[in-house]
Amino acid sequence: MAGPRTTVRNLNRTREKILAAALAEFSARGFAGARVDAIARRARVNKRMLYYCFGPKQDLYREILRRKFAERSEWIESMPNDFAGALAHMYVAGSTDPDFVRLMEWEVIDSGGRKCIAETERRALFEKAVARLRALQRQGTIPRGVNLTQLFISMLSLALFPLVMPQVIRLIHGMEPTDPRFMRQRANFLRWLGDRLAKPTGRIRNPLKASQTAVRRGQSFERPGQLA
Repeated sequence: MAGPRTTVRNLNRTREKILAAALAEFSARGFAGARVDAIARRARVNKRMLYYCFGPKQDLYREILRRKFAERSEWIESMPNDFAGALAHMYVAGSTDPDFVRLMEWEVIDSGGRKCIAETERRALFEKAVARLRALQRQGTIPRGVNLTQLFISMLSLALFPLVMPQVIRLIHGMEPTDPRFMRQRANFLRWLGDRLAKPTGRIRNPLKASQTAVRRGQSFERPGQLA
């Protein structure tokens, strides 16, 4: 007869199987398209056990998000103290989890602009990331005057685009974005780019005003032949 410890271990293993199956189902079909019976089949458990462990589908989805946000919180805490390293770190960490990226893409399709599940927790995570960049800025790693919110959005774009648009990567580069060779090249490029972005340079105080002035003067920002 199984003792209490064995029962707890078995229940924990069952919970992990359900979570893995749910992540696969949600990433393949989105929250709206995922079915509890399909998750149960993937996990090889009955629906009664699934409901016992997690409750309704929304609670199961929330638990997946909670775990993913906890992982990303650890990534933020372990972010290197130089901007180039931080940018590459964000890419390497994010590129190991294509299922979660697909999950976020499904949310865009399914939500219709409605409030996201666990929206408060997500905002807190993003605020933590911007606060980490602010700390790097105080250390002199990021130039003063940089809009850190815009910088963080741009870092996300640079890090996640290969997984969001894998077909574009195949067409441009001839590799899958999960190919280790591509990932090494991408990480090295982001370190190179981050190193140059972090170096203080002279800046235009109002880029929009400067461009309008240039247009009035008949100037062009393109070099000869640039658009050819």
